[in-house]
Amino acid sequence: MARRMKGGPFRLDQTPLGIGSKGAVLRTSDDLGWPNINVSVIVRKPDERPLVHQAVPDLWLAMSRFQTELTIETGERVWDLSASRSWMSVIAPKTPVVVNLRGNSVILHVFVRRAILAEVANELFERDVKSVEIVSSFGVEDFGLANLLRLLEEMLFEPAGDADLKAEYLARALAAHVLRKNTTVTHTGAAAVVPLTNRQVRLLKEYVRDNLSSKIVLKDLASLVNLSQTGLARRFKVSFRQSPHRYVMEVRVSRARELLEHSNRPIAEIAAVCGFVDRTHLGVVFKRSVGMTPSMYRRSMQE
Repeated sequence: MARRMKGGPFRLDQTPLGIGSKGAVLRTSDDLGWPNINVSVIVRKPDERPLVHQAVPDLWLAMSRFQTELTIETGERVWDLSASRSWMSVIAPKTPVVVNLRGNSVILHVFVRRAILAEVANELFERDVKSVEIVSSFGVEDFGLANLLRLLEEMLFEPAGDADLKAEYLARALAAHVLRKNTTVTHTGAAAVVPLTNRQVRLLKEYVRDNLSSKIVLKDLASLVNLSQTGLARRFKVSFRQSPHRYVMEVRVSRARELLEHSNRPIAEIAAVCGFVDRTHLGVVFKRSVGMTPSMYRRSMQE
């Protein structure tokens, strides 16, 4: 049985996914400490008995990674699917699911806590999530949803603590996507174009600059400017033309460049000052952004 916990990371054992003798976890976000979203890649072999997954209050999204033969039953309907790599399912909260596998499967499972759905529903529709009916769908092709799920899967390979801000942002992006496409509620989009005020922008820039060496999370940024986390995420994108996570990483790389140019501090120390997990993490992000490693950059500035 899935165990519900207040606070702490959202772990796989709090979801309806029982692994059993026929399954194995290839990768999971359990050790990354994300509080509102769980991302796990599960491999399974066919079993004589169906997989019975109990209903939970959270949103459940699944995407097959390889060709998969299976039947899904929700109590109201049965779907006989031959799932390509791009196949996805959106499983509404409180929906029990029975799965019969006819072959091996590798599936990405993403669970988003109900609290995030409630926050986003209020922000998008100004309605209680209890009044918004999410409709389950199976075997769908949705480019936008697939892109969000792939981003989350890629984040499983990032260092613990690095992607916290990004995970919180993407959890809300997933909730917003599903609430727009898998409900009958009309979204006007009026609030989507409201930018941050000049004062809010200034406060956020100052906070990021002054706290680079610390863990920067969406909750603290939202509290700083008196917005919900969903409200901040949406307005931040309008004002900064990028997500909070990307902005913070750009500021960290920019500060690292300054220190590499104008100081002789060890690269490991620069990594810590700029908020990177370690020297290796700085190297990966720096090269992706600048096109060369920190050592190469420092040498090029000295020539």
